[in-house]
Amino acid sequence: MRRFKYPFTKHIDKKLLRKRIDLLDNSARQRYLVNRRFHLTFRALYWILFVFLLGIMIVLKQKIEPAIGKTLYTILVIFVSLVFPILLLSFPFLKLEKYYPSQSLETIPKDIVAITNIKLFKYYKIPKNYIVTKCYNSSNHLLVEKDVLIFFHKDKLRIVNDFTSTIKDFGCFEFGLDEFKLSYGKKGDIVTTEIKTEKFYISLGKRAKPFIARRGEIENV
Repeated sequence: MRRFKYPFTKHIDKKLLRKRIDLLDNSARQRYLVNRRFHLTFRALYWILFVFLLGIMIVLKQKIEPAIGKTLYTILVIFVSLVFPILLLSFPFLKLEKYYPSQSLETIPKDIVAITNIKLFKYYKIPKNYIVTKCYNSSNHLLVEKDVLIFFHKDKLRIVNDFTSTIKDFGCFEFGLDEFKLSYGKKGDIVTTEIKTEKFYISLGKRAKPFIARRGEIENV
């Protein structure tokens, strides 16, 4: 088994964010952009203060550390550079925040998600003959209670997130046909498909087993 991941997911996240903003009407879009600039401004101010105050503490190290000791000096540096900027900016932030109300983004329609995820489909070599099924349990917690997409590429089974409904990418799990055991299982009254390797386990929907078995290269199915 191997796991690999598309290296440019941040580009897809940014693309989807732009599309979500475009779905807003003009007034809502303006509120969102103004609120975003407001938060970015205070974030920038925090880092400016952090660098400035940290620089001061470093410059004054030779005078302060001998007087109070290394431990207290370290605590003072942490407070002055990390905590003090938050305290300093919190009052104006809370006072001004009411003038920059937040604006939630629209839910993305599936057709836009599919368009956004074209690069993921190409990168993971997802063909037309795939199925989407639920993951009921797994040794990897990222998969649990998610819809996953399973398919074959060059006689290897691949499992990825359901890119027809989300851009969330936890990577691709790939298995050689001789690397896993396939069987039916049960979760309460639900019949499941169990895939097990030495270090990995996943429980999928019932229809995953015949889909995998139709490859015709798995024994004892």
